Amino acid sequence: MNLSIRVLGKSVVTELEARTNAPVLRIGADAFTRHDLSVVKCFNFVAATNLSRILNSELQVKNTRDVFDNVNPTALVLPRLGAVSLAVLGAAFESKRLGGDAPLESWVIKHRAKDATREFVTFDSLKHKYHRDVEAAAKERRAIKRRKSARRDQAHSLRVERHFKRAENGQTV
Repeated sequence: MNLSIRVLGKSVVTELEARTNAPVLRIGADAFTRHDLSVVKCFNFVAATNLSRILNSELQVKNTRDVFDNVNPTALVLPRLGAVSLAVLGAAFESKRLGGDAPLESWVIKHRAKDATREFVTFDSLKHKYHRDVEAAAKERRAIKRRKSARRDQAHSLRVERHFKRAENGQTV
């Protein structure tokens, strides 16, 4: 891209060049620029930034090979991570030449459970299962809270009733 200093100004050109050369995806020690990802036809830079944040802060991986070898795909079923971010991870695998011609499939096969009944489960299916599990847990917490509240209210009613009975019988309160 030809960035004209005379038209855009030096500060704008400097900022654009810095942004172009800055890593947009960082997986542990590995850094990928926009150019690195565009070579493998990946242009989802917002998803790359989100993936970087999750892999480095929550999973604390060493590098891209560490993700490929040690991180199970189900570990990435997180609220702020979607299928597009997974596609970016596949582009990172491809850029590092991990997993052959189909890096995402190789990664999933590598971490598939021995007793798995299906060859592949889509990431969307995994996310839906995760959300169903989270919703079921929330529903159970609400039910426990409701039962606890009902028991508390019933116990209070019994105490109040006993208090009034004692008061009617002239017993000291």
